[in-house]
Amino acid sequence: MTTNKKNKIFFWVFTLLFLLPAAGSGVFELFSNGPQATVQALTLLGYPLFLMKILGFSKLLGALAILTGRIPRMKEWAYSGFSFLFLGATASHLLAGDTAHAPIPFIFFILTMVSYYFSNKAFSHSAGETIKRVLSRFGVRS
Repeated sequence: MTTNKKNKIFFWVFTLLFLLPAAGSGVFELFSNGPQATVQALTLLGYPLFLMKILGFSKLLGALAILTGRIPRMKEWAYSGFSFLFLGATASHLLAGDTAHAPIPFIFFILTMVSYYFSNKAFSHSAGETIKRVLSRFGVRS
């Protein structure tokens, strides 16, 4: 198995490990009043409940950007958004004295960073390769 194929496998494994729960919860947060555990956590942390709808919508858009990968800058912003989300959730739990739940979003942050690492290894192209690919679309051979 080639290195690039391994990188793609690792990318998909780690991406699904953090995106399935994140995007899955985003669906419930956006289209319903959210899981009761999420409502309790937001209330405990002192956040307004309408934040759940905003986060749900953002999670779904971020998941779409990462899974499709069609617009590289959007994919970068999605990874940034998930990083802020998980680090913010970790900090919120710690600052509210809820140390028992703080490691959970931090683990998702680690999964996000590993996914990002393998995304860059598996799907990045050198500038020369990109230029050749673009030129070949216009029939120019280099």
